[in-house]
Amino acid sequence: MNIRPCSLLLGLLLCQNLPAQVLSGVSSRWSDSFVEWEIFIQPEIARGEEEPPPEEQYGELKLRWLNVRDDWSEWDFELGGGRGTIKQRWKEDPSQWELRTYEGDIVTMRTAWPGDFGEWRVTDNNVTLSLKSRWTNQFDEWLVQDASRGRFYLYTVRSQDPRDWVIEDELDETVSQPMRLALIFLTIYNASPKL
Repeated sequence: MNIRPCSLLLGLLLCQNLPAQVLSGVSSRWSDSFVEWEIFIQPEIARGEEEPPPEEQYGELKLRWLNVRDDWSEWDFELGGGRGTIKQRWKEDPSQWELRTYEGDIVTMRTAWPGDFGEWRVTDNNVTLSLKSRWTNQFDEWLVQDASRGRFYLYTVRSQDPRDWVIEDELDETVSQPMRLALIFLTIYNASPKL
């Protein structure tokens, strides 16, 4: 195959000018249910534009057994074209979870301390992050603060209303999309009423 150097250079320059996509929010699909969620991105402002473009839906997360039973231990997701599952490692133990993409990525999530659902360790065996709730009695704000990888902050739009969340995603590129999804999942799972 014969690739001209100027064609390759032009292709690389065009790829660099594509707007980046930053996770910006997550909302329950229905106002009275916490079993289906939509994940949003905020595209960057293009050169010459003054206003940021509107948020776009980038993915979704929903209970696997939606119409069969209230089983909160298995979830399906789609994020940026990638798909997979999130499951409890053991059916009766909500302190350990595993996210698996259909491409083969695996992220494990477990509580940092037995019986304490306010702090979690999330790892893909390359990167390990600690996700903590700001409060012990109210799960409205969650934060990852890592000196080498950045910050990931989630908080509710309205106090004590877990239907809509803002995401401030300032993690670097070493943190994968599945890892970011695991952080989102833990936040909404722990904050949602399980009725």
